[in-house]
Amino acid sequence: LAKQIFLVSLPLALSNLLQVLFNMSDVAVVGRFAGSTALGAVGSTSILVSLFTGFLIGLSGGINVLVARFYGARHEHDVEKTVHSAAIVSLIAGVALLFIGLLGSPFMLRLLNTKDDLLPGAILYLRVYFLGMPALALYNFGNAVFSSIGDTKKPLIYLSLAGALNIVLNLFFVIVCRLSVVGVALASAI
Repeated sequence: LAKQIFLVSLPLALSNLLQVLFNMSDVAVVGRFAGSTALGAVGSTSILVSLFTGFLIGLSGGINVLVARFYGARHEHDVEKTVHSAAIVSLIAGVALLFIGLLGSPFMLRLLNTKDDLLPGAILYLRVYFLGMPALALYNFGNAVFSSIGDTKKPLIYLSLAGALNIVLNLFFVIVCRLSVVGVALASAI
């Protein structure tokens, strides 16, 4: 049983870790190619990105438990109802986070005592980054559903591909297009 638990949970843990690493790749690219102000601006958002990503991961944990429970009991109707309800809740949560990020970024960053010279870049980064929150919420929903039926590999593969695309787009937007903070945020949202 320990081996099975490990084989199912390892891809799930790696998926959660990869989500947090998206922001770290943004920091690495702007730090190397866009300068110290861009690095400080993106770096100052890490706690908020982790907080809201963690919220979506937690929401998916609840979805996972309910779907797994009904799936294991072979209650197909309850699985269907749960999946449909969870998709709607996830989408609403993603849209709510989108608006929280768009409207609340200045307040949250000031609350964290972000330096004045970093504030414009940090606000811009968060606002663009949060455009991807509905998609991130739906990814976490899908991850939860797949994981609840024992398939933790597909979400890891999807997220790994998205992570590779994120790094390529980070480099393209920052080096080629010279978009700096906006470029890495856009790459993450995509």
